[in-house]
Amino acid sequence: MTETEPAAADAPAELRILLVEDNEHDRIAFTRALRACPQPHTIEACVRADEALARLAETPQAFDIVVVDYNLPGDNGLTLCRILLEGEMPTPIVLLTGSGSEQIAVEALKLGISDYIIKDPDEGYLRLLPTVLPHIVRCHCAKQAGRRADNALRDAAERLAQIVNGLSVAAFVIDRDHIVTHWNRACEAMTGTSASEVVGTRQQWRAFYVSERPVMADLILDNAIEADVDRFYHGKFRPSALIGGAYEAEDFFGTFGERGRWLFFTAAPIRDAQGRVVGAIETLQDVTERRVAEAALKESETRFRELSITDGLTGLYNSRHFFERIEAETSRATRHQEPLCLLMMDVDNFKRFNDTYGHLEGDRALATLATAIRSVLRTSDSGFRYGGEEFVVMLPNTRILAAATAAERLRKRFATAPIRIASGVTLHSSVSIGVAQFEPGENAASFIGRADKACYQAKHAGKNCVATYTASVG
Repeated sequence: MTETEPAAADAPAELRILLVEDNEHDRIAFTRALRACPQPHTIEACVRADEALARLAETPQAFDIVVVDYNLPGDNGLTLCRILLEGEMPTPIVLLTGSGSEQIAVEALKLGISDYIIKDPDEGYLRLLPTVLPHIVRCHCAKQAGRRADNALRDAAERLAQIVNGLSVAAFVIDRDHIVTHWNRACEAMTGTSASEVVGTRQQWRAFYVSERPVMADLILDNAIEADVDRFYHGKFRPSALIGGAYEAEDFFGTFGERGRWLFFTAAPIRDAQGRVVGAIETLQDVTERRVAEAALKESETRFRELSITDGLTGLYNSRHFFERIEAETSRATRHQEPLCLLMMDVDNFKRFNDTYGHLEGDRALATLATAIRSVLRTSDSGFRYGGEEFVVMLPNTRILAAATAAERLRKRFATAPIRIASGVTLHSSVSIGVAQFEPGENAASFIGRADKACYQAKHAGKNCVATYTASVG
């Protein structure tokens, strides 16, 4: 297990998949694609939504993931997802949608599904399944582990009232003179410091720090204000929402155990019948596992985000991420009055290439173009697979002449790049590129449309060339 993988303890040894898909061809393709999955798995298929509902009602925990196609007889896949989610089904759901169904996918995400996968015409999505489905399940397990850890903390907080009597949580008490009066067995086990070493002394700090300094209970006893607490626990503490004059914090203690431990600790005043502070109690809880789970979950979510915005074939960003970025970049360009250009490109004669050499070789051509795109990108630039054989490059802070120069460099690089197909033959292809510069006041759709028209102009001019947008195009 790598550091970026979620903890595997809760992940299933065998991936149990329920596929809800009425198209026999797609069911067969799905099953064949999962043969590349390194994890043992089983697939059970339903062709109708009502069949899936009946199967899940029978044994809700029988599957680790449910994959639903949008186009189903009777109720569509989105309706099925809504019913399952309203029933609080604990299993992650993935929706399969056709190309151009991003709006449906967005609606599904709002409902609460785990993810969606677009069934592109070239069936490139099938290559994602062996990796993405196990990843979604692992992320789901990691999130559940995080929830269990958080629930454990809440349960511990509810038991706070029982600490003094039960002493089941690590705790120590100091009196008004800062002398330790009690150091329970749980505190001994946690800190490695015995009660005999500290009871009757003012050396409570020894268990936590390498040099003398006040612990939180000392600060509470001195009626510390937030500024005083902040000196020692800057950015790590907050006033208690439950007890007046109390504070809670979370910090790492490197001297605990072999690698150190994360502790959540609280300190509250002890008052006599007249309300005078006569001491303070500090309690400590080991939250290392939760911290580790949170770190693993954060890393998993980052990896999942990267997968969700990346085209599996080319490694460039996908169209969904393009539409997110174009809105942000056009807003930024308007706000800062900076130039912004788009390169819209289309592989020439791609259908003929596919028909002649096959889709696998067509994929090699697209991957070769993606490599050429990456080779000319600056750090601030972004490349996207727009759809099929169409690609987009976004060039912030770039005017149209510089953009056209970059487009020409890209065109030449792809035209000379070798495409080595399985037969050993080396082929070449070409690309037509349209260039447009953002005009202040226009919307993203208009900007994209002008770049697309420029690409059409390049096609009309004989292909394998670069054209900049002119009003006469189209």
